[in-house]
Amino acid sequence: MPNIKKKKINRGRLSNQERDRIKQDALALYVRGYSLQSISALDNILISVTTLRKWSKHEDWAEQKRLQNISPSEIKAMILKNIAAIKSGKTMPFRPDDISKLAAAWEKMDDARKRAVYSMEAFGGFADWMLDRATKTKGEKRKAFIDNLQLFRSLQDEYLNTLLD
Repeated sequence: MPNIKKKKINRGRLSNQERDRIKQDALALYVRGYSLQSISALDNILISVTTLRKWSKHEDWAEQKRLQNISPSEIKAMILKNIAAIKSGKTMPFRPDDISKLAAAWEKMDDARKRAVYSMEAFGGFADWMLDRATKTKGEKRKAFIDNLQLFRSLQDEYLNTLLD
């Protein structure tokens, strides 16, 4: 089996702006379920796993991942699981009061925030699809997928800011 070495690029010290952009991109990938090792290998990241691990620990990426992955569809799933348990005569996995509080909190959100959440959910699926396509391609095509995703993400961030302002 050939000995494959990872391409090492010495980019020197990053500017604060470049570091923040890379950190934000890496966090977004981590939240979507990518490992630190796979994030490190992407051409638009190229940061060591050690550095990513430090960022992850310092900024509690695991907690951010947990919080970012709660969605209205999960609240619906909780309700459906309780209904299924009632139908089959089993104990409900979630307290109805907890589900009620979550649903009430969702209803109290203003429409702009709801649109922002739905937009983030939809874009998350699209971003996952784009990243999967990028991982299955090489060279310029892969770079184009990643570049386009970065552009779309920045545009989505601008759009979300208009909803939340």
